[in-house]
Amino acid sequence: MSNEPVQWYSSKVDWWLAALLCVPPVASVAVTVGFATHGNAGELPWGIGSIALVATIYFGLVFPMRYGIDDTHLVVRSGMIWQHIRLANIIEVHPTHNPLSSPALSLDRLYVKYGESWTKAVMISPANRDRFLDELASKTGLKREGDRLVSLKQMV
Repeated sequence: MSNEPVQWYSSKVDWWLAALLCVPPVASVAVTVGFATHGNAGELPWGIGSIALVATIYFGLVFPMRYGIDDTHLVVRSGMIWQHIRLANIIEVHPTHNPLSSPALSLDRLYVKYGESWTKAVMISPANRDRFLDELASKTGLKREGDRLVSLKQMV
């Protein structure tokens, strides 16, 4: 990773996914409060444990969800997981609505291919897609065609 400052882009968040993500923490807090207010002191550790488990999962795998670009890398951050993709390796970028698991909080995604293998790709959902694509195009040398970035070699 270079020492250049990283320009960060937050993930777009679909309203239905935000609502769905609210269910586990609200449910675990509600159960814990229920245990506490109804005199079930023996059950209280289970409620507190469920809150801790949900918080660990969310802050370990989900939050913050953002994408950064510096002079040499695309950085994908999902919770405590960091993925560094060399800009020079990016072959193409195109829109997708693929629902497979990925570091994205929206189905309005960009498929970033950075190698020939099907495992050399990531799906992301930057909230400011236009600015993200403009910056990525300028740093990778790929040509922007709408919401796509393509190699000049592929165009020939």
